[in-house]
Amino acid sequence: MSSFETRTSQFGLVSAIQQYVSDLITIVEPESLFSPEARKGRMYIVVESDQDLAGSLKACQQAARTIRKTFYEDTSFSVTSALRAAVRAANQALYQHNFNVPDHQRTYVGLTCAVIRGRNLFLAQVSPSQAYILSEGHVRALPTHPSWQVAHVSAAPFLQPGALGMSLFVEPELYRSPLHDGDMLVMCSSNLAQFLHRDVIEEVVYTEDPDAATECLLTLCQQNNLVEAHALVVEIVPALSLAARRAPLSQEGLRERSQWMLRAIKAWAVRLSGDVVLMTRKRRQRERSAGTRHQPSDDLTTMPDLPDHSPSLPPKPRPIDLGASLQEREFPDPNIPRRRKPSVAATVEDDDTLPPSAFLGEDAYDDISTTQERIDLSSPEVLARYAQPYRPRYEQRPWEAMTWLERAMLPFQRFNTAASDWLKPRLRRRPAAKPIPIMRSNDLSYRRQRPPFPWILLTIITLLVTLLILYGLNLSQRTVQQQAINYLDQADQLLAAVREASDDASALERLEVARQAIDEVRASPMVTVTNAALWLRYQELQREYERALAAVQYVTFFEDSTVLAEHPLPGGRFASLIVPGPTTVTTDTSALDALRYVYAIDGDRNTSRLYRIPREGGQPEPILRPGQAVQNTIVGPIQAQAWRVDNIIAIDQSSAGFGYYFRSGNDWNYTRLGGSEAWVIRDRLDLETYEGNLYVWGAEMREVLKYPSGRYGDPPEFWFNPAGLSGRDVGSAVDMAVDGNIYLLLPNGTVLVFSQGSFVREIAPGEITPSISAVTRFFVTGSPDSGWIFLVDTLNERIIQIDKASGDVLQQMYVRADSDIRLDQLSGVFVDESGARSQLYLVNGGQIVQANLPALPKPFSNLAPTATTTP
Repeated sequence: MSSFETRTSQFGLVSAIQQYVSDLITIVEPESLFSPEARKGRMYIVVESDQDLAGSLKACQQAARTIRKTFYEDTSFSVTSALRAAVRAANQALYQHNFNVPDHQRTYVGLTCAVIRGRNLFLAQVSPSQAYILSEGHVRALPTHPSWQVAHVSAAPFLQPGALGMSLFVEPELYRSPLHDGDMLVMCSSNLAQFLHRDVIEEVVYTEDPDAATECLLTLCQQNNLVEAHALVVEIVPALSLAARRAPLSQEGLRERSQWMLRAIKAWAVRLSGDVVLMTRKRRQRERSAGTRHQPSDDLTTMPDLPDHSPSLPPKPRPIDLGASLQEREFPDPNIPRRRKPSVAATVEDDDTLPPSAFLGEDAYDDISTTQERIDLSSPEVLARYAQPYRPRYEQRPWEAMTWLERAMLPFQRFNTAASDWLKPRLRRRPAAKPIPIMRSNDLSYRRQRPPFPWILLTIITLLVTLLILYGLNLSQRTVQQQAINYLDQADQLLAAVREASDDASALERLEVARQAIDEVRASPMVTVTNAALWLRYQELQREYERALAAVQYVTFFEDSTVLAEHPLPGGRFASLIVPGPTTVTTDTSALDALRYVYAIDGDRNTSRLYRIPREGGQPEPILRPGQAVQNTIVGPIQAQAWRVDNIIAIDQSSAGFGYYFRSGNDWNYTRLGGSEAWVIRDRLDLETYEGNLYVWGAEMREVLKYPSGRYGDPPEFWFNPAGLSGRDVGSAVDMAVDGNIYLLLPNGTVLVFSQGSFVREIAPGEITPSISAVTRFFVTGSPDSGWIFLVDTLNERIIQIDKASGDVLQQMYVRADSDIRLDQLSGVFVDESGARSQLYLVNGGQIVQANLPALPKPFSNLAPTATTTP
């Protein structure tokens, strides 16, 4: 029984909330005199983790339970050995847990384990851990914390390299210290240890009260804003009270000492019985591992066995008979009988006292006198009996010597023997193949020769693999081709369903499904130019789809579109285009030469020039530029252009107003437009001519200015009749055209028609998909009673052709998706009807694009199927 007692106090901080019993502190004290804790000592454990994970608390508690269980079940008498085994078991369990989880879920644990047995303190630590011991009036830190050093700067709260769970092997730090009355042990988490300087911990342990010490530590945590901390304080107090120690012979002293003696005797008996149990358990384990059971010996009362050999010296061996000499053996004398080697039996008869070594190689010397049975090799019966090369594999016992069980099993045994004898030749191992002979060179070679390289086998394997690859490629190609044919058949069926549609809405829905099927065909790697059958069928299918698309949605595509010219300046853009039309017969060479070109102006209003471009295409050539001298004036930026009778005209803008330029032979002439000094251009200036008259839009707000032929220097006339506009707002118009009537284009695609200054009618385009949202330019062909209107839809990259009389949409023209030309900067259009087939000239940013006008699509009611080519 110990002559002292322990008092403990603990606390835990979890998220800055105080806990009087911490989940990371384990206290194990004896519950009875016969418990293992009473024999091996009290245990105090403080564990901590480096991560704030959901499984960290579980891992810490698992480590504490493993240490407690392993320590008290260990059969060693040494406390340090049991502690080391317990720490290793906990590390192995935690390492196995970390091995089965991802990296971000692994937990590493540090611990301090203290065991008090008798008057000794045993301490085992695995970093991070910290303990302080007050012994004999001195405070000691285990291990010595960096904050106690003079040159200390900072202390890392958690050092992982030695923590439990980091490695499969761990070696704890072990300490041992004697205990006296009044000594104190403080164990805490590593984050609290960095604030426990020497003077602080001395103030804590000198309180001589565990509860007061924990209050000091708790106050320190609150001062340093610690939200997670754990600490345990253990104090050693004497078993006798102060009165009993001062008066040993008093009634109180005698009573306490008698009780203490009784507890000591019981504890001694428990410890003795525990040691006996351990000794018995160890002895049984050793006997079990050796495989033998312990048997008591009587070596003290019995004499040892006498040796088998005689204590007398053995007799001298007789000389070895070497037989005849070499000469006698080489040249024997036929008259002298041949000497025979004496038998062992004769030797024994002569001297029975020979040692056992003299009979090595002979028969058993314990029965030498027994005569051997002689075998007559001339007797057939003897040969039949003894001439077997070996004894039979299965020897049958006599029927009388067999037991009833052996007799019952005899038929099965014979059947098994017969079956094994029948299967044995079939299961016999095949003979090993003969080694391949190695061809060596004629000269000597001391190097190891390798067998010849199996070129034939390698060639066969290569050919086989090549055939398999070719077969796989062929099979894959056939599968892909069959899929392409299936897609083509499906697309044909869908197009047939489009033809059978009852109205435009249902035909449009079926046409969208057919487009998706054609996209699948186009994506197939087998539909290429090299595969003529599938390619021809795909082209026919594409034409049929475009025919249906034109009939349902009025969609057509430009054929043979080419880039006629590109802007000569990097990043330059064209604004408008003029193509000379048919004219009367003339013999003026300059006028005939002007018909060979098309004319365009820049999009930059401040530096715009007038270019001419050959009709066959080529480099644009500037013919009128800013700063050029014409008669007595300097040309300004070109703002507008038009074709008048037989030559090109232009309008520029200068400080004096707007000037009118026209060609006379190969030279330019100039006239200042009357009243142009008051013009204010909003967006752009639009110039049109009709029968020699000039019509200007954009110079006067909501007004068309008319300059009669030959009177361009006079003030213009206001063409609109205010009373005849019928309330129409023409201020939002974006473009103008003249063919006897004046046409104004609104942004929504509506065209207003005026005649003799009054409003006549409105042309609204029909419904198409996608709908018209914003148009920028248009071009009008024909006479006032017939012709077409071409709208420029820059947003959808298309040209829309509508009927001038009814406004019905005739077609919407696109470039094909696989074309190199993109109409993403479409800003103008001009239609030339002088040839057998109308041609469109498109202003596309810095490009002038020429294309033939597609044929008008047939209406949906006239859509009929055409034959398709089947591969």
